[in-house]
Amino acid sequence: MKRICLRLLALGQISLVAALATAAEQPKHLHPVRQNSAPEIGAAAVPFELKTLDGKSVDLTTFRGKPLVMNFFASWCDPCREEMPLINDLATKAPANGYSVLAVAVEDSRSALTQYAKESKLIFPIALDLNSTVKRSYRISGPPATFFIEREGIIRDIIVGPLTPERASTALTHAGIRR
Repeated sequence: MKRICLRLLALGQISLVAALATAAEQPKHLHPVRQNSAPEIGAAAVPFELKTLDGKSVDLTTFRGKPLVMNFFASWCDPCREEMPLINDLATKAPANGYSVLAVAVEDSRSALTQYAKESKLIFPIALDLNSTVKRSYRISGPPATFFIEREGIIRDIIVGPLTPERASTALTHAGIRR
């Protein structure tokens, strides 16, 4: 019995070695690809292309050479509504301080966004991510979330949840923006 177990064990080891060798010989494109991880501080911002509420095309390269404050929001989101005066204030100060502000609307409708932007007197461009492609690329479970991206396209700070004036000030500094 002991001899049979040793033979089976040896056959199992040979099978394992053969399986590993076969897997190593397969082209890399046949191996499962690891899913991209969430964007993180120090990593390049994920490229995207969207249309704004006024119909213009916008992508990450639109802002290359200038730091960018990119805020994911929805008109129905109470924390988003609470932080929107601060985002609007950042947008007011952006031209004088050499940065841009972009809102990315997620899980919302064009009509609700149009009404909300008008009521709130929003002064920054609003990109429509109506099918949540960009939201998924940035691994956001829901709004609000704000990414501070420096002039070369590197993420320097991420705030998931409502933005506060203190946290915005720190994040702007991380992105190389002097206020």
